[in-house]
Amino acid sequence: MRQKSFLLNVLTLVALILTAFGSYRLGKALLPPLPQASGSPVLSYLDLPPQTQNGITASLQAYYADANRFVFRVRLSGPNTMLSQVQLLDWSGNFVNASAWYGPADDLSTYQVDFGLTAPLTAEHFNGSLDFAVVQSIEDIEPLAHFNFKLNVPIHPALIFEPKRSYQSVNGMKMLLDRVVVSPSSTLVFLCYTKPDDGDWGVSSETALEIDGQRAQMMSYSLLSDTDYNVGDKGGEPGWTPPVNVGRCVELGFSIGSANPHALTLTVPSLEQSMPEVIPEDRLQAALKQLRDWDSIDMEWRAVDHGTQVEYKKLPAGMTEQQAYRKFVEALGYVYYGQWTFDVQLSPESESAPRFTTSTYGMPAPIPLSETEPRVVAKLKGRIRAFDVSPDLKTIAFATSNGIELYDLKSFQPLRTLTGNAYLVAWSPDGSQLASADLIKGAEFGTAHLAVWDTSTWKVIFEQTGKDETLDSIYGDVAWSPDGKLLANSINGIGVQVHDIQTGAIVSQQDMLSAYEIAWSPDETRLVGTGDLAYGIRRWKVSTDESVRLFDQRAGSSMHAAWSPDGTRIASGHSDGVVCFWTVATNQCDGLIYAHANVVYSLTWSPGGNRLATGGGIIRIWDTHTGQLVTSFGEASNTLYTELQWPANNPLVSLQTGNGDPAATIVRFWDVDTGQILYEFQGAGGMFGQ
Repeated sequence: MRQKSFLLNVLTLVALILTAFGSYRLGKALLPPLPQASGSPVLSYLDLPPQTQNGITASLQAYYADANRFVFRVRLSGPNTMLSQVQLLDWSGNFVNASAWYGPADDLSTYQVDFGLTAPLTAEHFNGSLDFAVVQSIEDIEPLAHFNFKLNVPIHPALIFEPKRSYQSVNGMKMLLDRVVVSPSSTLVFLCYTKPDDGDWGVSSETALEIDGQRAQMMSYSLLSDTDYNVGDKGGEPGWTPPVNVGRCVELGFSIGSANPHALTLTVPSLEQSMPEVIPEDRLQAALKQLRDWDSIDMEWRAVDHGTQVEYKKLPAGMTEQQAYRKFVEALGYVYYGQWTFDVQLSPESESAPRFTTSTYGMPAPIPLSETEPRVVAKLKGRIRAFDVSPDLKTIAFATSNGIELYDLKSFQPLRTLTGNAYLVAWSPDGSQLASADLIKGAEFGTAHLAVWDTSTWKVIFEQTGKDETLDSIYGDVAWSPDGKLLANSINGIGVQVHDIQTGAIVSQQDMLSAYEIAWSPDETRLVGTGDLAYGIRRWKVSTDESVRLFDQRAGSSMHAAWSPDGTRIASGHSDGVVCFWTVATNQCDGLIYAHANVVYSLTWSPGGNRLATGGGIIRIWDTHTGQLVTSFGEASNTLYTELQWPANNPLVSLQTGNGDPAATIVRFWDVDTGQILYEFQGAGGMFGQ
């Protein structure tokens, strides 16, 4: 906990209790209310009988409780008594408060206790107790009495917003406003930033918040994580994981809030380094000389037992010791001025999906594969590049270097082979058509070719051939609209085109440099494509070609995207292993998972939308409401899961390729509940197959 020496006089008037609550959290303290902060919230009468011990009577007169803050009015009767060891406990006796400030209220026998909590409460009622001791003086260790008041009180809720406001750089230092928790009487702000060096740099005590016409300076500071000190590897806050890999994340508390917040402004004027136990002598002497020469301040700084001693020998007229100390800190180079400002509009809670930021930290080991060799139901001649299971779950189509191969999923017998050097294959929603994207070989490279087959006659009913011979043409995607009337395809370097299969007309077009993957919304009005400029995702209306871009600073280049079954969210996978859950109504990445160590090579929603499967070097299943890992399975050595499909609640289907290894390409059907292989199709290995 950081404290400036000029606060010591203030702290002699109030008691400050700091409660430790976990090996990874450094501490939190509520400083005395600042003049510009709003006053105490309105307290409610509390009808609890008084308690008496050793001639001392304590009564709990009133309270206020919300998800971030508790306030109590306590009255003591007895000679020369004062509060001590004040704690807020849950029903099992665990600390709920991270800090407690208490001091005289109306008179010397009445105290107001103000608690900051370890984490926002989510229940509608608090069931626990207020626990405190009574001592004769602040130096006393042994209490005169000990009181415990049982509580069961309603809680005003808090609203959680995750603006994920992009980094704002001042003189090279960056900041990210990650999360805001607003209750009627207080606000918690989660802020991450880079530091001038590897010292203990915190935000200035002048940091201020404005929310809906109220203004307050920072009243609490908690260090959540710092990569220079290996602090906060568990996130520092339940349900929250640091969104940055380098720098420091802190939680700031302000004594203002709102039941229905609309906007806030956070202003951080500077970063300040905590005073080290030992100041390097050359830096100390240079600072003292600068104060004498430039500010007419003559002071001495001496190390003494258990601390330091400051002696001010000469100060300019009108300058206080507090102001002189500030000049001293600046002269030492322990203040970094910037003025970072965040202006944020807060969307109503109803417009946002569940918010979370999670990671693979502490996840259990994957389910081991059975030692029994998996059942191989067929071996294909070509290298498997893609697959698609038919809507009736009876047939699987493979795009291979040997053409399109179709197999019966009951007998596992081959049904037919369609010629072509296929890279992509996709069934129409009713199974009456099959689209394929292949490459017509040319003199040097090849020409992109899109075809649609009538599955009743196996004749081509739609065809498009590219104009230019280019190596890039083999990349891209194909996607059917939910009604099966439109087919979208993307070609790297060309963009996305939407075709009316009946007329052959192009009804929509987006010029995107690298559209790796495209997906339709369930209501068939919009498309989303990954690989837009600056690593973003583009979403557009097919009828008008109006587009918006989705971008989040925390994620690398976008690789894959898929709409949730209900159309309210989009999941995207990125080159740095991040998975984003975008709320369509707000265009915000409200849920973020650090899902894989490297690239997210594939992802797919479960049919019900409550789970998401992601593929990297292993397959992981995530809860889409909490971002928590449900299970993981698959080989984790020299393997990449480049395609996933979840056609029914069980099984999950994957395409597995070797990572730099000429091993066979494999399509596996997995039991999601057990993580075991039901059966598999094997294809050829090598770069181009056999």
